[in-house]
Amino acid sequence: MKSQRLRPAHDQMSLTQIYAEPHDSSKWHDHNIRVAVTSAIANGPVDVKSCADLSCGDARIARSVSAKETFLGDFAPGYRFTGPIIKTIDEIPHVDMFILSETLEHLDKPDRVLKLIRPKTKYLVLSTPLEAWDEVNLEHYWAWDQEYVESLLTDAGFEPGVFNGLDMRKMYSPYYFGIWLCR
Repeated sequence: MKSQRLRPAHDQMSLTQIYAEPHDSSKWHDHNIRVAVTSAIANGPVDVKSCADLSCGDARIARSVSAKETFLGDFAPGYRFTGPIIKTIDEIPHVDMFILSETLEHLDKPDRVLKLIRPKTKYLVLSTPLEAWDEVNLEHYWAWDQEYVESLLTDAGFEPGVFNGLDMRKMYSPYYFGIWLCR
């Protein structure tokens, strides 16, 4: 079990500049594949009437879920729920599914955010890069292995269920993605 803090958290002004617009996942081929796999897992064997994604970027994953109610938000402006996820979690009602895709590694206190999400949802869909020890993306604060992420999930009260490792490293991407569906 291993984790590594990669860099200190950015200040509020830097975050506002970095996340001036929601992330467009369609710009990168590896992200298109990861979004497709994450969407397939989110549309798996669970009944979902409501879902939330408060770091949704272009919201492709959340919009793929056939839920009657969807709550979208992002740090960047443009959605009903705008600002740091640690604050917007309190603004949504309880949902059947919470999507946290490619966000955990961007958070100063990922364990705290998972603990805030737990009482808000039945299911969590999580994706994050694994084993990115030499990460150069300045937005990522953390690198970790699968076992460490699963300990974060368990400590927050989630039961890791479905897991899919999506290894893009041998193709054209530096990432090995871990994707979970948790109870």
